[in-house]
Amino acid sequence: METPSGSGSGRISTRPSEREAPMTLRREATIAAGESIKQNAPTGFRPGRAGGSGGGGGTGAAPFGRQLRDLRLQSGLSQTQLARSSTLSVRAIRDLENGRVRQPRADSLRLLADALGLSAPQLNRLTNDHSLGLLAAGAAEPAMSGPFIGREQELAALTTMLGAEHHRLVTITGIEGVGKTRLALEVAHALEAAERTAVLWLPLDDDRLRGGRTAHGAPERPAWLREVVPPGPDSCRRLVEAVGESNGLLVLDGARPGHELADFTAALLAGCPRLRIVVTTRTPVDMPLETLFPLAPLAVPTADTEPAELGEVASVALLLARTRRVQPGFCPGPDALADVARICRALDGLPAALESAAHWSLIYSLRQLAHQLTTDPLAVARRPDGGRQQPDAYASVRHTIATLSGRQRDLLSAMSHPTSHPPSHPASREADGYWSIPEVAHRTGRTAAECADDIYHLLILGILRRVDHQDVAKFGVLNIAGVAGRNTIAGQHAAA
Repeated sequence: METPSGSGSGRISTRPSEREAPMTLRREATIAAGESIKQNAPTGFRPGRAGGSGGGGGTGAAPFGRQLRDLRLQSGLSQTQLARSSTLSVRAIRDLENGRVRQPRADSLRLLADALGLSAPQLNRLTNDHSLGLLAAGAAEPAMSGPFIGREQELAALTTMLGAEHHRLVTITGIEGVGKTRLALEVAHALEAAERTAVLWLPLDDDRLRGGRTAHGAPERPAWLREVVPPGPDSCRRLVEAVGESNGLLVLDGARPGHELADFTAALLAGCPRLRIVVTTRTPVDMPLETLFPLAPLAVPTADTEPAELGEVASVALLLARTRRVQPGFCPGPDALADVARICRALDGLPAALESAAHWSLIYSLRQLAHQLTTDPLAVARRPDGGRQQPDAYASVRHTIATLSGRQRDLLSAMSHPTSHPPSHPASREADGYWSIPEVAHRTGRTAAECADDIYHLLILGILRRVDHQDVAKFGVLNIAGVAGRNTIAGQHAAA
């Protein structure tokens, strides 16, 4: 929030009379009464002096105010014209230039930068604080609602890695709907609060930004930002100029294989010594191995979890919270809690799928949802959308499976089907549906090393879940991945 240092208010007016549509600007011979058009040294200001007076800057005007005034005059604009172009009020412009507003809001800076046509380096010089420059130049972070449940350990680990342990690049991987973006957002907020870290958020999977289009009513993004999403030939140089030596966190959200981020991020880190980067992606094709941070689904209750303990399981806590949000009077009894546990297991503890289930609970009982999940989990994992055409639920999972090697698809298929061996057989599948590497090797006839490589790859993609059973690591296919995999593999066989 803009904080005036004096009695005048720096709040932006939202009255219609003060938020006129942007107009075509022209240079005027006289900017405003008494205003000089010389740029290098405003009246009464000399390099190295903190104060200065005259020229509309006001006695003791902050460096930001003087620089804003200089840029306005250089563009040949009066305060009224800049106010109209930026949709800020004239009073807000005057307070900024006079130094009465010490902490301009990020959205105000975005509007001013666009109205003045500033480049990223000019924006940083304007703010005289790279933190403000980054916030003004970047895209708006995604809007998230609801409590942050079940990721406390991951949040602590990532903030420690990026803070005390000095990791400068982390790649969060995982299946669609596992919560990569939400975790990155919480990490950004934690670092911003603890270290006053400037956060620059670039949504790489945002079609509006990639195409340079703006949704109706949304502010236009700076041209340099549209040119670096996705990364292009000039994008690294532009970002290095924008970030400079600021203490910044860059979030590249929703990276895809075609973005080829390994060289891009390496060059950014080399050019910006205090920058840290978080990448979220479903398929970390070329990202360095040491940067990977696989995000597993939330913990799900086991079949023998006591009803009194269900609320302490992360997936159950999330589903209950989401259901109460759409049904404030929701108060499940023991039978309903058992259905909640079944739903959480069937939906693999994926936060996005659990939220969809909560919305479906408006028209289905929990018992109905649990039953439907036994036959078609993707129907419940899909968000209801009021009758409008809805994309296939978890289509990205089918796409990911389609890009696996033949050996990896065979392994996934073998792990998705029960074995015909009796329980005493060494290759038998555990009753809980998880396989050890030796069991998978025995089942597929491949070496343990080959199976280990493929299981590692599938785990990084978020298709498998790991549990430790009697000091042995075991792996199971997520239900949603199993359904998507069977459909994809069947389709490929039919096409062949």
